[in-house]
Amino acid sequence: MLWVILAIIGAIANAAYYIIIKKYVKMLDLCILSAFGFIGGAFILFGLSAAQGFPVIGPGYWTAVLVSAALNVISLLLIYSALSSSDLSLSMPMLSFTPAFLIGTSFIVLGELPSVIGIMGILIIVGGSYVLNISSEHENLLDPVRSMFRNRASWYMLIVALLFALSINYDKVGMENSNPVFGMSFTLLFIGIPLAGIGAISKSRAKNLPHLVFDNLRPYCTPAILIAVFAAIEAVSINFAYTLQIVPYIIAIKRLAILIMVLYGIIVFKEREFRMRIAGATMMVCGAVLIILFA
Repeated sequence: MLWVILAIIGAIANAAYYIIIKKYVKMLDLCILSAFGFIGGAFILFGLSAAQGFPVIGPGYWTAVLVSAALNVISLLLIYSALSSSDLSLSMPMLSFTPAFLIGTSFIVLGELPSVIGIMGILIIVGGSYVLNISSEHENLLDPVRSMFRNRASWYMLIVALLFALSINYDKVGMENSNPVFGMSFTLLFIGIPLAGIGAISKSRAKNLPHLVFDNLRPYCTPAILIAVFAAIEAVSINFAYTLQIVPYIIAIKRLAILIMVLYGIIVFKEREFRMRIAGATMMVCGAVLIILFA
């Protein structure tokens, strides 16, 4: 069960990242913040790799890194747009669809397929995210689906779930062609660099660009350092989990990060409809337990 512990550690680190992003969404440029964080996370992984010895790079490493980085950059831009216009506990649960998409993408890319019970557990987790969208305004069972497709932020997050279901497989390919510590290092770097460029372009429209770049970096320091640490923790823990279990199960457990974010959104941001959202989160936990005990 070591893979479960590692996946939960990854879930906590993942939730911490999105909570930081939500906290600073109105105060800082998210592209610049994440760029600093991911580049910092890359150098943490480089440092750890240097301490233990750099691995031999396999032939599929660079392709996997470039594909994953490109998909992640697109996903993060969609996430930032969603977070700026929606409750944390409403938009983020759409990411729970990633394990469902992974049933197909992992089979195609990695040849991994969950058992029947495992698929049931994954679908229960997805069902929990459906319940998370039910509010007092809905009159029938299909209303949450209609609401989801009318809500642009939730629609963005559903697209992100599909993109993540593709990129995650290439993260494992990168790990298999290096090692669990080094595997995500260049992926984080190649995510951070384009985000830094996008952030710089947006800032270049300001007349006092030098002032913005050199004098206003202090607010970014603490959250960027935290993101770097959490990104490194998530990368290493999930990569080690990949050596022990198939991707769909690991990501299904990792999606328990949604439970953490929902509770945080309710307690800190005073977001509404918390009873149904907690019920949905409970379903997700039940699905995770089914995977852990019987898959």
